[in-house]
Amino acid sequence: MASAIASSIFLCLLLLLLPHLGDSYHTSRYTRGSTHFVVRRSDDLPRAPTPPVSCSPIPSGASKGKKLPVLHRLNPCSPLNAGGKQSTTTTSSVDVSHRAGRRLRSLFAAVQSGDDAAPAPAPAASGGVAIPTTGTPEPGAPGFHDYTVVVGYGTPAQQLAMAFDTGLGISLARCAACRPGAPCDGLAFDPSRSSTFAPCRAARRTAGAAARSTPSCPLTSFPFLSGAVAQDVLTLTPSASVDDFTFGCVEGSRGEPLGAAGLLDLSRDSRSVASRLAAGAGGTFSYCLPLSTTSSHGFLAIGEADVPHNRSARVTAVAPLVYDPAFPNHYVVDLAGVSLGGRDIPIPPHAATASAAMVLDTALPYTYMKPSLYAPFRDAFRRAMARYPRAPAMGDLDTCYNFTGVRHEVLIPLVHLTFRGISGGAGGEGQALGLGADQMLYMSEPGNFFSVTCLAFAALPSDAAAPLAMVMGTLAQSSMEVVHDVPEGKIGFIPGSC
Repeated sequence: MASAIASSIFLCLLLLLLPHLGDSYHTSRYTRGSTHFVVRRSDDLPRAPTPPVSCSPIPSGASKGKKLPVLHRLNPCSPLNAGGKQSTTTTSSVDVSHRAGRRLRSLFAAVQSGDDAAPAPAPAASGGVAIPTTGTPEPGAPGFHDYTVVVGYGTPAQQLAMAFDTGLGISLARCAACRPGAPCDGLAFDPSRSSTFAPCRAARRTAGAAARSTPSCPLTSFPFLSGAVAQDVLTLTPSASVDDFTFGCVEGSRGEPLGAAGLLDLSRDSRSVASRLAAGAGGTFSYCLPLSTTSSHGFLAIGEADVPHNRSARVTAVAPLVYDPAFPNHYVVDLAGVSLGGRDIPIPPHAATASAAMVLDTALPYTYMKPSLYAPFRDAFRRAMARYPRAPAMGDLDTCYNFTGVRHEVLIPLVHLTFRGISGGAGGEGQALGLGADQMLYMSEPGNFFSVTCLAFAALPSDAAAPLAMVMGTLAQSSMEVVHDVPEGKIGFIPGSC
């Protein structure tokens, strides 16, 4: 009887402890050569509770210089997260894949339609504003972009949380009236509260004259959005502003259809924020995208004073900018090769002779390769990870593993990308950019390697549909400063910057 009672008590205690057994583990990580080690160790001390996060208003920029704080949407202090109380901000890989598909379809729309030349600008509207009509990436539904900065629109400046895009072609802001007698909430721009707002270039006020009434300039490049082209003052920091800044004033309720208050265009288009500001500030800008697993912020910097030169010792890899007529607004570099775990990926001859263009994108979380490159890359990763149990695919991610039962360590072969055009020294063919494990893997539990984890690379629809080698997403770019030195025609990479 005593033995039976003791067994029952032990079973009850075991059931009570089961939910907490994982709490006594922590991980340590280190890199040796081209392999990253994630070690799971037991710890006699209980895990310290996570301290509550106190969020103060995110400033629109430093009082000196031109750096803007950048927050991931999962950051508790992100304007898109409402202090971490909105569960909708944690999206599944299937949701991300669905939005990525929409982004890729719109990105390659001009190419798939047979237009292999640069899209011609639309005829100038009545106000003299010409905007592109084809090949423009779809901004997407709420949640399409993960990173935001806070900027000011109008006079006086209305502070808005804006996502940013490096290939859009024109900035977009949601325009809606604020509640009468109440301050604006930062989710929409109220043109009626700005003394410098002008619906079109021709509708500007001049000294001693009333505003002329002219027809609005429709947003013809975005048939899925309702709105018109307008101009106003854009303020990034007290020392960085743009007068007569052209943007799309989009109609819609708060949260729709852009997610944030709008999209800040950082493309190569002459109207973009990067072009307008960088023209008088050395022609450079950079960003550092923080990992979604951290509560820290990254930054967006514009101008020579805040952007390191690509000859700086901090820059570990430099790639020449190339112009691709299929993607005229995007920042494109040529990819020379891909290695995994220190071994080059054998690229089929027909793939090697095709376009080697790699587009840097700030809307796609994952990195997409043309199928003829992705297949040998994926197969090499699977061979290196053959000792670990596989897990079902998650959306576009078809190479997943269940590490929940692994009690010791996980060895991850690291990716290196080699670029064409600049010698790496000592007779090298190019400079290589190494990606860390956090930049390669999607974890079902953010920050926990010992969960269901997937290779955060996927295949583009087809080689013919995408005349490029790769679209580098935000996860692969995260935690490194990506320096856009447009005058010198170079992109530089500085790992570990945020």
